[in-house]
Amino acid sequence: MPFIHKDPLPSIPEIQSDKISNYYISIQLPIELSKNKPSRISHRLILKDTFLHKYVTVEGGKFTPRFNETPLSISSPVKGDNWIFINQSTNEYHFYTMFFVGGKLLYGERFAFDNLQLNDQMTNYFEGDPKVNESYFNYKDTLYAVADGAILKVTDGRPENKGDSQDLVFASIDEYGGNYVILDIGNGLYAFYAHCAPNEFFVAQGDVVKEGDPIALLGNSGNSTAPHLHFQITDEPSLFLSCGQPFVIKSYTKVGEFEIGKSAPVTYTNAMMEFLSVICF
Repeated sequence: MPFIHKDPLPSIPEIQSDKISNYYISIQLPIELSKNKPSRISHRLILKDTFLHKYVTVEGGKFTPRFNETPLSISSPVKGDNWIFINQSTNEYHFYTMFFVGGKLLYGERFAFDNLQLNDQMTNYFEGDPKVNESYFNYKDTLYAVADGAILKVTDGRPENKGDSQDLVFASIDEYGGNYVILDIGNGLYAFYAHCAPNEFFVAQGDVVKEGDPIALLGNSGNSTAPHLHFQITDEPSLFLSCGQPFVIKSYTKVGEFEIGKSAPVTYTNAMMEFLSVICF
């Protein structure tokens, strides 16, 4: 449990926070596919009171898992070789990013990923000066529509960070996404592409696109540590004030592991790769 949300919430200049009255803990419970599916789950949390030097046990949180849901299957938003999709469906920060607004718990980034492209040795994602965007192998790669849909919004004209310098200052929370495009893919779902390069969009608001159509170039705008695509599927057209939806990629080929090297190619369908898998499309 790396994050426990409590009062006072972390201070962010672009957001005015109210007091909250409860603790919120997000827990991931991985269950191997070879194991029996649990019919009932409950929680017992044993916490240490460091002021009174005693342990406090909290029990409850009983629920019946849902097994009749299927993640959305989409095409990859990038093409080519030696990609890694990180922070997706792992114990990483995307899963724990939450907003408590109007009595609702919102987690737009919950199933989001960031991607990088590696060299042939699968050891690094840039060559040269890390403060220069062009040093990164993925910079200005083409981004594609993951499904048929309509372009709901394009936000453009925002500057980029210089490589890994994170030198931008934001005036609003919306600027965290940098230059972005929102694709309405129907059924109340939206595909969000963040950190795009400025003035490099191939679509405009209202355009109808087909799966696989080019829509923008990958960049380094917004709250970005280096050139990459931040991608998520949500139930509202908002980066943060929405609920992230799980998804899988229709087809990809695993060709190795980051910092380990190449392996025999294995193609997967309707799946999502492991944290450090190197994949091709």
